[in-house]
Amino acid sequence: MNIKRLIVILNILSIFILTGCKNTKDINYNSDIKVNGPSLKISLIQTAYEIYTTNIENLSNNSTYEDLYNNTSRAAKKHYKWLTKTYNSMDDDMKFKLKNIFDSNSSWSYTNSVINLDDNASVSDIVDTLISSKNLSLSSDLQNDIDVFFNYFYNDYFKSYFNKEKSSLNKKASKLNELLSSNDVDVKKFIENVCGVTLSNDYVCTFYYSLNPISSQSFEFDNNIVSTIEPNTSVKDLLRVPFHKYSHSLFDSFTDTPEFLDICNELESDDELVSVYNEYGRDAYHFNEWCEENLIEGFSKYLDYRYSQYEYDFSNFVYDLDFYNYLRKINFNPDKVNLKDVCIDFYTLCLES
Repeated sequence: MNIKRLIVILNILSIFILTGCKNTKDINYNSDIKVNGPSLKISLIQTAYEIYTTNIENLSNNSTYEDLYNNTSRAAKKHYKWLTKTYNSMDDDMKFKLKNIFDSNSSWSYTNSVINLDDNASVSDIVDTLISSKNLSLSSDLQNDIDVFFNYFYNDYFKSYFNKEKSSLNKKASKLNELLSSNDVDVKKFIENVCGVTLSNDYVCTFYYSLNPISSQSFEFDNNIVSTIEPNTSVKDLLRVPFHKYSHSLFDSFTDTPEFLDICNELESDDELVSVYNEYGRDAYHFNEWCEENLIEGFSKYLDYRYSQYEYDFSNFVYDLDFYNYLRKINFNPDKVNLKDVCIDFYTLCLES
């Protein structure tokens, strides 16, 4: 599956009302999204993991990673050079500790363990939280490696680099917050008016700028959604996360029904859907969840299109782009047809093609 990046520009100053949409011109939108600058509790782990992925995990495929950074932006190209230069200057013992840390657990697992720390948490706070985490269940050797490596990495390399990048990213965060606030962006209210439903959950979406220019991570606890964002993120990019998350609430009302489960069973004969699932989705989803996730991603694309009129032309899964186009083709209107029937009709067409 090709790694695809999307850089888009949103004109957030207008909300477009399309044919078949409910009339939303009288809605008052209130921003339910907050953007923060980079936080050490996230960036320390994420950047160490970047060094691991570019210099250890993907050593045999290093040119592909280098091209990905180089083709993203001039700043990303410079960041990649810093990652490789930093790794090459580390002594062998620290390289071994870095390898052991991320061979043992994922970057997401480590970051998830510290995500609830204060945004101004110190290296000591981060290390102490990781070492004492019951979810990580670290061996004594791994605890020692985490303690030694992250203190070494921060003091010798990351502190000056992080502080230099932090200033410009804090300014970007302030500008995005101003746009969100001045345009009263309220994703939940928009979905409720477009889809004719009342959503029970009320999520708080918080974004942190990351130094990583090519990927992001998301975390969830209680009704909080926390996601990292790349340095070139626009307001438009922010909206995809809450659109996707709120879409889950809509689908949860019918994805455990016999009718939907039956179509999922039939989809086990879909070679492409099963093949991609086995290669990329098996570790994260049960097959029924995989079928659901394809639809949710397509539906969130459709909501995004209704909100900003951005037209998608790429897939994240197998059928998400097709479902997005199908919803546009039928001019989906919940007053005329319910979402459950639309999903089953769509997958039935996929099986017949």
